Amino acid sequence: MNQTQWAELNDIPEVAGKPARSATSPASGAEEEKPKLPPPEAVGIGLLQTPVLNDPNELLKYRYLCRGGGMLLVGPAGVGKSTLQMQASLCWGIGREFFGIHPARPLKSLLIQSENDHGDLAEMRDGVLDGLAFSSEERAAACANLLVATEDMRTAVEFCDEVVEPLVALHKPDLLWIDPALAYLGGETNSQKDVGAFLRNGLNPIVHRHQCGVIILHHTNKPTSGAEKPKWNGSEFAYLGSGSAEWANWPRAVLGLRSIGGHDIFELHAGKRGGRLKWEEADGQRSYIKVIGHSTSRQYWREVPQSELDAAREKPDAEARFGRHKPTMEEFLKLFPTSFKKEPREALLSGDQVKVAFLKLGWHRDLYKGMYEQAEADGLLAIVRGEGRGGQLLRGLPEIVAAYTARREEAGSLMEQVPLKVCAKRRKPPKRR
Repeated sequence: MNQTQWAELNDIPEVAGKPARSATSPASGAEEEKPKLPPPEAVGIGLLQTPVLNDPNELLKYRYLCRGGGMLLVGPAGVGKSTLQMQASLCWGIGREFFGIHPARPLKSLLIQSENDHGDLAEMRDGVLDGLAFSSEERAAACANLLVATEDMRTAVEFCDEVVEPLVALHKPDLLWIDPALAYLGGETNSQKDVGAFLRNGLNPIVHRHQCGVIILHHTNKPTSGAEKPKWNGSEFAYLGSGSAEWANWPRAVLGLRSIGGHDIFELHAGKRGGRLKWEEADGQRSYIKVIGHSTSRQYWREVPQSELDAAREKPDAEARFGRHKPTMEEFLKLFPTSFKKEPREALLSGDQVKVAFLKLGWHRDLYKGMYEQAEADGLLAIVRGEGRGGQLLRGLPEIVAAYTARREEAGSLMEQVPLKVCAKRRKPPKRR
């Protein structure tokens, strides 16, 4: 594919049946009265239909993003968000997964952007197609399902009314991409009023009317350093975007990109709605993070293998670059309660609970599994599977696990009505030579 296929922007027709200008439009005269819209229809909650398998409104599985919904892709300036966008749209254009995010079907994308010239875009396209070894048929299908329009003059209401609306009406994409947000906001990024008007009153009616999804690329705040550097964890990654909290409140889903290994290795965080992606760790535990990096040969992103990540952490400056340290065994064991009030389950922790604790304490999340294994081998922790089908693996001090197992065996007998008190003694880890 030597030629880039661009959207034809000439002679775009007027959109038939387009409603009156949104509330963000300035009045043409003091005497002009804004037309009143009818109120929304109220529907009985019992009449709502549960989504079915192969729901036509689903864009990204598993209802991670649906038609009429918005998503934010957030990352620092200059790290390759545009290449990440190109890779996602080309992969989804042929129904191919993108770092474990699966499209419901091959998706047609329309990108409206202002940062890259045609040469940059062509290089990204070729890097992805070559790096991911697209076949000739896949290249043709992927390129046919991605249209690009460059706009650098209109913002805010004019952008929504004169650029987004006619292009979406003409090309009918499944996904609308906007790169970057601040090129088209036309207001203060810290202002809830400006951001809300752009996202909720400008873009929302368009994607609802045309039944597509919208993904917006946005920058993070200027990074802080030292003691002020935030230790983000869990759903807090939804708030990585620069400016008003509306950037995190509006979208149905948020993906955040953060460097952890210099210029080459990054964490892709599913900061909002990430559980729907069904990402898993090697041990089967739920995950909200993918470790990805730049290719050394082509312009595309790749998943970083654990061996490469381990090697990066062995370098002398690894702790400073990765921003986390390895806890001692004594520190690790203090995560596990020695007693409980009513039920032994209160003093047992799941893998997710331990990972959250690691992040809050500034410990490296990938170390928890090795510390589990060491503590279990030394008899400092025990493991048990929780109740129910497919119950979680739970870990705790041996006396607590023994009490939990005994209470489960006694379930249904009079013994379950007897208060149970256990105070476990935390054992000291053995000295290692």
